[in-house]
Amino acid sequence: MRTMIARGAVAALAATALTGSLAGSASAGTAHTEKSASAQTVHTGKTVHLKKTVHSQKAKPTTKSIRLDAGCNFINNGRKTAGQACFKKSGDRVWIRDTARDGMRIEVRGSVNSNGTPGYRCYGNYKGGWQICNFDRKMAEGHVFLWYVNKWKGNKLKGTSGEKMMMTS
Repeated sequence: MRTMIARGAVAALAATALTGSLAGSASAGTAHTEKSASAQTVHTGKTVHLKKTVHSQKAKPTTKSIRLDAGCNFINNGRKTAGQACFKKSGDRVWIRDTARDGMRIEVRGSVNSNGTPGYRCYGNYKGGWQICNFDRKMAEGHVFLWYVNKWKGNKLKGTSGEKMMMTS
């Protein structure tokens, strides 16, 4: 079982490296094709435009709390935690919480290694308290969700956490 999960995680990481991150427009080549977020060039000289799907949701406030565990990720603001995010595979939900009163907002971005490699974005507001995004009907079942936490001030990226890999349900 661990071997299957590790292989799935490596495949998701490799697919993400090949197709580029949600925030960037990195491209990678294979023996026969070169891919980017907007076009695919086959070595016959033809360009085929691809549309990268990104499911974006504004997080909804909730009065519920979540237990911090291995499915959670954190982003710091110097010496203290600026935000928390958790992915719960039961229902494919992303929980986010802004923990610093610094005028920045917290956002989760990630992708699932499935057909078309769809991206996911869950963004909150500047207020504290847990907020939630529900991707239950949008995420492919039984795939690896590779995600990370960003903090933004206006339209400027101010920091990114390390990546987490979790299985979807």
